Amino acid sequence: MMLGRRKRETVRTEEQALLEDLFAAKSQLDDARRKFDYVTEPEMVASCIYQMHALQERYSYLLSRVREQELTGALRWRG
Repeated sequence: MMLGRRKRETVRTEEQALLEDLFAAKSQLDDARRKFDYVTEPEMVASCIYQMHALQERYSYLLSRVREQELTGALRWRG
């Protein structure tokens, strides 16, 4: 009986980690977009675009994992 409880706790911990990764990726993406608004040098513009693309891909991947695991209800409280 304890084994089942530990497994559920592990699953919850993994779900929490996934959601935390998703929120962190969203925050990093927002930061990269703000930075893009202020850079003027062509090299920095290119760097920001590259970074935003990479972060958007990561965010999309994590969001699809959250949807697969049906954790979308947890997204409402974080906005």
